[in-house]
Amino acid sequence: QMVEVALETSLAIDNILLDSSYFVQVRCRNRHGPGFWSDWSTPYTLNLGAQVLYFPPKLLTSVGSNVSFHCIYKNESKIVTSEEVVWWLNLAEEIPESQYTLVTDRVSKVTLFNLKATKPRGSFSYNALYCCHQNRECHHRYAELYVVDVNINITCETDGYLAKMTCRWSANPNTLLLGTSLQLRYYRSRIYCPDFPSTSPNSEVKECRFHKNHSYECTFQPIFLLSGYTMWIEFKHSLGTLESSPTCVVPADVVKPLPPSSVQAEITSSVGLLNVSWTNPIFTNGDLTFQIRYAVNREERTWELYEVSNAPRSAVIKVQDLCVEYVVQLRCREQDGSGYWSNWSRSAYTLVKDIQAPLQGPEFWRVITEDPARKQKNVTLLWKPLTKNQSLCSVSRYVIKHRTSGNTTWSQRVDNGTTCSFPWTEHTHTVTVLAVNSVGVSSVNFNLTLSRQMSAVSVVQSLSAYPVNNTCVILLWTLSPERPPITSFVIEWKNLNKEEEMKWVRVPPNISKYYIYDHFILIEKYQFTLYPVFAGGVGKSRATDQFTKGGYENENNSSLSVILPIVLSTSVLLLGVLLVLHQRMKKLFWEEVPNPKNCSWAQGVNFQKPETFEHLFIKHPEAMSFEPLLLEPAIVLEDISAAKASDKEDTQGFLVIDSMFPEIQDPEHDSACSSSHFNSSSFSESSRDGHSSGEMAKQADVKYATIIGNSRSSGLYEQERNLRSCFDPSFFPEDSVVKGTFSGSSWEVRNGALLLFPDPLSRQPSKTLSLSLISSEGFSEPSDQDDAFADGDSPERSLCYLGITSLEKRESDIFVTENSGLMCQLHTTDVLNDVGLLQPTPPHVNALSQSSLKYKAVVPYVPQFQIPAAKVQETTEKSS
Repeated sequence: QMVEVALETSLAIDNILLDSSYFVQVRCRNRHGPGFWSDWSTPYTLNLGAQVLYFPPKLLTSVGSNVSFHCIYKNESKIVTSEEVVWWLNLAEEIPESQYTLVTDRVSKVTLFNLKATKPRGSFSYNALYCCHQNRECHHRYAELYVVDVNINITCETDGYLAKMTCRWSANPNTLLLGTSLQLRYYRSRIYCPDFPSTSPNSEVKECRFHKNHSYECTFQPIFLLSGYTMWIEFKHSLGTLESSPTCVVPADVVKPLPPSSVQAEITSSVGLLNVSWTNPIFTNGDLTFQIRYAVNREERTWELYEVSNAPRSAVIKVQDLCVEYVVQLRCREQDGSGYWSNWSRSAYTLVKDIQAPLQGPEFWRVITEDPARKQKNVTLLWKPLTKNQSLCSVSRYVIKHRTSGNTTWSQRVDNGTTCSFPWTEHTHTVTVLAVNSVGVSSVNFNLTLSRQMSAVSVVQSLSAYPVNNTCVILLWTLSPERPPITSFVIEWKNLNKEEEMKWVRVPPNISKYYIYDHFILIEKYQFTLYPVFAGGVGKSRATDQFTKGGYENENNSSLSVILPIVLSTSVLLLGVLLVLHQRMKKLFWEEVPNPKNCSWAQGVNFQKPETFEHLFIKHPEAMSFEPLLLEPAIVLEDISAAKASDKEDTQGFLVIDSMFPEIQDPEHDSACSSSHFNSSSFSESSRDGHSSGEMAKQADVKYATIIGNSRSSGLYEQERNLRSCFDPSFFPEDSVVKGTFSGSSWEVRNGALLLFPDPLSRQPSKTLSLSLISSEGFSEPSDQDDAFADGDSPERSLCYLGITSLEKRESDIFVTENSGLMCQLHTTDVLNDVGLLQPTPPHVNALSQSSLKYKAVVPYVPQFQIPAAKVQETTEKSS
């Protein structure tokens, strides 16, 4: 089937073609004028039953361009209308509907604007474009979009001889598709460049050399200086051809001139400036800009730049150091800014020579020695060499001028050296040292007068030397109030333990402290001497040969001596406060913790062994403890005991007793041990005594538990009391086990409540169960009858539980037997708050429990020891 299409690049096909397996090919010809048809394109297969077709299936484009895709979507055998088609990019980004175009009712079109370069993702170097149904059902087929960055910068430069132009460009291999070939195409305009460069079909390919750094270099030779060369890079790939933006270059505008030649540099002798001269390069006009860089000639050069325009082939630069060797280089470019800077010229070097006469003569000092044989004094002058900046730039010799009190003058010449000696025979002798170089003699010089009369004048009252460290010593001195004008001081020092030369320094006259920097060995002996120098001579010196320790610090660091004791005392006080607080916190935390060594269960236990604590803390697998280990703050009952009555008339009731015994402290027993006596021995013994009295027809099992609070006292106390006020006969039958249990026993209790409740009638009253619970005051002991629980023949025993609940939940959560009776009044201040007995109660009991039972949150002591499991001891008593 042949379809002719004019000026179109797409064709909407019908259902027949969509459902067919036809091949599609395209060819073209020139629309205007004669010509032949091109060859047919590569066949495109319309797959049979394909659900989605893309036009084009693959597209290669450049960054920043706009592209369009067409799509026909078929759901099974029904074509989806274009209004129901949506487009997705990489199945991650939905393309907005504003970019959709409905070509026909079956063909959808999407346009992508200002595309960015495709980022390679593994082996995929394209973006996948999906045509989907609006219910987000997408077929696995997609269109491939390749976006390549073709923005390549082409730079060209013309050599200084104006003979050739070299152009360079580079491409990033990471952004190129595999199989892409690059080539430079250009065409030349007659003169200059067009305002808007563009590609042309009449372009030529320029061969370029490839370098290792993915760069290319192309050379145009010969060249036309004023012609415009328009060039671009062409990307060729099997998917298509792309072109970079064209650029136009005029060879005359990109000239890189030759560097200046005949460069010379010198320091002028008149004013001391750096003078640089050169010759302009050939093939350039006179309108050039020059850059001069100069630096001190050494290994690490720090270049300084100086720029000059329209220079008459020379320049003068002010430099700071005139007596060093400088290295100088130049480069140039067109003054209008076009073209490039030339390469740097060859280096030129300055010569160090005398620029001026020395600015001053050297500082000097004298050393006087006695000559007993000739009965005279010899003077040796010592001076320090002048620096280059002082001598400008060298010293060829020194001249010493002498003048005595008899107006006799003469001169000495010292060519090499810094010392000079002469005899001192006159009363007054004045010496001047001059520096001479190739330009002249120093104009500012130092004078020193030697006077026998002034040498006896003493104005220095004290001299002290304070060592700071091995490199610094502080020298302090005091002067007399009445003294002649002093022009300067001279300080001498030397090591007396070694034969070293004496060192000296001249200091101003208006100071009384000086820092001497040298290498000192503080364990050795040094001598420091101070000379006052007057206009008429040198005064009497004062010397010291030992270091003063502590004085300078005490005088100059008085603030430190005041602050340091304050800081120390404050630190000690703070440490003491911390220790006191630590002891106080320790006391507050542990003052109510009992001493376990006073308890019976701790007798014979060595607490120095680590395994002892492991036994206390580690849970033993062979026995399970009946008591809970209170690891967190818990609601704990105070002083509650439970007992079982044997009489039938008492089996359905309970007994609540508030003990009103006074508290008696006994230091011989701690709270834990006292609790143990109450829990085990006394109770059991009383029970046995009651059974042996012959007043009961059958034995009763008594279960009890004590939970000690901290509302009133810090422990349990031992006291014998008659409980007849609470256990009145009117409340118990004559044969009551409860009455027998409490009537004649010695109890160790504190102010608290005692709660009795019955055991079920079905139980065999042959066992006594004693439970030891952890109290808030300490650690109770297990029952003394430890072996009864292990008896395998003992029958099972039911447990009695005491339930506690908040008054807010009292409607159905309080349990008490129906025939329970109240035996004694409760003190509301000593029992727990907001606590009730679970199960319904008679009105009078419920009212009392609600008004009396309150709870308290008691924080248990830690560490809490692991107590061996409670045991049941079986006792058999016969009735009389």
